Amino acid sequence: MRTWIVPALILVGFTLIVFHQLAFTDWIMARGDTYIYHYPYWGARNTALLDGRLPLWSPELFMGVPLLANSQIGTFYPPNWLVAPLDPPNAVRISALMHVAWAALGTYALARRALTVGVIPALLAATLFAFGGYLSAHVEQINQLHGLAWLPWLFLLFDAALARPRRWLLILGGVFALQFFSGHTQTVFITAVGLGIYALLTRPIRGVLTLISAGGIALLLALPQIVPTLELTSVSNRSGGLTPAQATAFSLSPLVVGRGLLPSYNGVVFSEYIAYLGVIGVGLAVVGALSPQIRSANTTRRLSPRVVWLIITLIGLALAFGLYNPLYWTLASLPGFNLFRVPARWLALFALGGALLAALGLHTLMIRRLSWRMLGLHLLVIAALIGGLAASNRLLPLLTEPIPMTPAAAITGGGWLVAALALIGGLLLIRRFGARAAPLLLAAAGLELLLASGVQQFNHLVPPDMYHARRFTISQLRAYTADAITPGRVLSISDLLFDPGDRAALEARFAALGLSAEARAHAFDTIKLRETVGANLALTWGLHSLDGFDGGVLPTAHYTAFTALLLPPDTLRTIDGRLREILARPECRGACLPDRRWLDLTGTRYLITDKIFDLWHADIAYDTQIPAALIPGEAVTFADPVPFTATDVMVLYRCAEAETCAPPRLTDPPTESAAAPVTMLDGYTLAAFQIPPQSLGAVTLTAAEPVTIRAVTLADARVDAFRQLTPAPWHRVLSSDIKIYANGSVLPRALVVPAAQFVPDTALGTESALTLMRDPAFSPAQTVVIAG
Repeated sequence: MRTWIVPALILVGFTLIVFHQLAFTDWIMARGDTYIYHYPYWGARNTALLDGRLPLWSPELFMGVPLLANSQIGTFYPPNWLVAPLDPPNAVRISALMHVAWAALGTYALARRALTVGVIPALLAATLFAFGGYLSAHVEQINQLHGLAWLPWLFLLFDAALARPRRWLLILGGVFALQFFSGHTQTVFITAVGLGIYALLTRPIRGVLTLISAGGIALLLALPQIVPTLELTSVSNRSGGLTPAQATAFSLSPLVVGRGLLPSYNGVVFSEYIAYLGVIGVGLAVVGALSPQIRSANTTRRLSPRVVWLIITLIGLALAFGLYNPLYWTLASLPGFNLFRVPARWLALFALGGALLAALGLHTLMIRRLSWRMLGLHLLVIAALIGGLAASNRLLPLLTEPIPMTPAAAITGGGWLVAALALIGGLLLIRRFGARAAPLLLAAAGLELLLASGVQQFNHLVPPDMYHARRFTISQLRAYTADAITPGRVLSISDLLFDPGDRAALEARFAALGLSAEARAHAFDTIKLRETVGANLALTWGLHSLDGFDGGVLPTAHYTAFTALLLPPDTLRTIDGRLREILARPECRGACLPDRRWLDLTGTRYLITDKIFDLWHADIAYDTQIPAALIPGEAVTFADPVPFTATDVMVLYRCAEAETCAPPRLTDPPTESAAAPVTMLDGYTLAAFQIPPQSLGAVTLTAAEPVTIRAVTLADARVDAFRQLTPAPWHRVLSSDIKIYANGSVLPRALVVPAAQFVPDTALGTESALTLMRDPAFSPAQTVVIAG
């Protein structure tokens, strides 16, 4: 026990040092999946658990989804229960610290047992895995971090179960179930494959039987999550597996491998590609891979630990290349492999294997004095490997994206050089003074990783109000829906290109707080996301959204099929939601509005858009967000709930079928004057109807030829004032940093229709249903399409 206390204290202490901002401030992570995915789901889950119920259903996302069936929220994962009383940012923060420390302790124990190395080499393995690039880069993906924290423990328990199955098999199965409950199924699959490789390389028959038995135990224990998840999976986009193209998305590219496998001090690549062990860690891993094998205490293994972990390390790296590895083209269509994207996540095996090889390397140096010849060979291989990776940072990216040699890039190169000199110095000291110098090399490796962590996202935190504080949009929508029996759904369409109106004050505040440039960017992103209720933030604030963000077993395949009606004809169907981004196209002036039939059918009462596409002329603004098609024989009305005294009706229009056409006519209020062209604005004709001064709440237009009315504005030339109108049944209810429009024609939640059309309950039938519904004559208020 005494041999555990000091190492455990060291690893927990180093966790607090590396993650000092998370540990000792109330600031929060506010980027990517953490903010837009995990916080909302954790909030809903924790609220349900504290109320003594299971989180079964959410009407807030994707027109309604099952929560419990989504394993990624970790409802049955016991460590999540411990932090349930905390708000989501603090719960995620505390949970991340706990699991990083747990990963470090597990790696330490694994190195001690499986490699039979001493305390210092085991501490090195724990440091490299827990504080190296791979694990630390996944702190933001909290469910993935949870699963990764159990990876070394599962290898440890599997190794123990191979020797004494009666004692350890049940525990191994239980921990496997815990890893599944943590919510990242791909990590469970990677772990199982890694254990399978370990079994085949050590004790094949017993190993495979042990793994199957443990898997069976885990399957039984995890049934409360497996059953609903399988039911949801059967109707999800992954029910039939992903295509090879989807399964190889986010493969580790050879063009970024150097920037992923070496630490950086001036910014990092995409987090899924990061797996650095540090220059010192890579060097010691090379020593471990090349050194003569030290006799293992376990003589029943087929291969030595050095060979076993070298093979696992190389397989992890090879699989991470995915699309760039021809073997993966076949694997991507096999069961298991075809369920997951991001082959780069196989770097988990590389990170753990590399850390253990480094521990073997340090252990070898401590107990065996290498000859000068062998030491020179090691240094030559290390120099070639590090040099090759470093060169790829400069040379390979030049093929696609020239990278200038900036001072910050020079700092990174200087960091590699200093670490390499520290490695060489450490090797020489150990050769001269033996094991007594090993702690210096351990400390140098830890210091290198600590310095490299400065650019990681967990060191670019923002104040907690970036999650808790409402923006005006949220307050308004909550006020609109507070007393409604059916509150109506929200559709947000925005590319987050706008600046908040209080940006200057926010900039001053962030500067006073000392936020880094990257943290300030994250903070402004959170403000814009709250202002537009983007991604899953509707779940945070109790608003009902037509949209959402996922990518696992949600949204369902039926939702994805329905989005074909919402998206422009040339757009691929979304498999993870994010309509907000997909519909925010410049060619639609920032908002490609879906056919209003489907907004009416889905109860979408509120539309949120940017206002950066408004056009201005002569100090008059034109709201171009919602166009209206005007065809001969029909009329279109533009209105505003608040009457405005106007002397001019300004109309922005474009001919629909020809370069020139007759201008629209103003029929209400009646006027004898024809439209007078004023100017051209962004390809549209601006025309004015002069009218006697009068109070107007609406105007009606007709046309002799098809035209598109892009905007209508009332102007009072006497006082230089104006009022923008919107086409009925829309009316604008808010214009701040963004705009909110209310839809006055949504269908009731339940209605009776006089007609039904039937299609087969098959994929072909789904496409037939969509074809029927695309017919301009189809009315969801009159006809229902039934599958089956």
